[in-house]
Amino acid sequence: MFSVNTFIHRPDRKIYDLSLLESNIDYYFVQITNTPEIMKLEDLLDFDYLDGAITLKYFEQSLLDVTLWDLVDQLWAYILNVIESLLNTGEGKTYFPDQPIKLYLKSVSEDLVLYEIETDELIKVVLPKNEFIQTLLDGADVFFRNMEECFKGKCSYQYEIEKTETLKRTFM
Repeated sequence: MFSVNTFIHRPDRKIYDLSLLESNIDYYFVQITNTPEIMKLEDLLDFDYLDGAITLKYFEQSLLDVTLWDLVDQLWAYILNVIESLLNTGEGKTYFPDQPIKLYLKSVSEDLVLYEIETDELIKVVLPKNEFIQTLLDGADVFFRNMEECFKGKCSYQYEIEKTETLKRTFM
């Protein structure tokens, strides 16, 4: 039901028009699981300011798309914090690292979570909690582990990997 993907922005391809991104994802971004292409970007990437995007869909409904690109490693870390807060207090919120976009999650029952993303417009949807959280934790895990594997020594996400593992254990 859910699908999540992480993309790294190709630094040599400037984004001037957000309306072109959805139809040209592969021109502007590389999927984190495309290791050969990701490795080609190594000398171009700024590991302190790593631009990218997370796409998240529930069936065919887009919950996050590439037009909401930002500092993708920080965004994943922020999402982990929101999940931690959700599990501990029943709700969590954050703003994107470099944009005035608000992400808010709230438990509405044992099995459901309210997802809100506020940009120019507000998307609100109630989702199956367990599958949603598991999807996000898996997406974060794939991102951080692939970054560590591809760019050994240039970036360190051990803290985030351990936090993801802890959240998975807490959540299960």
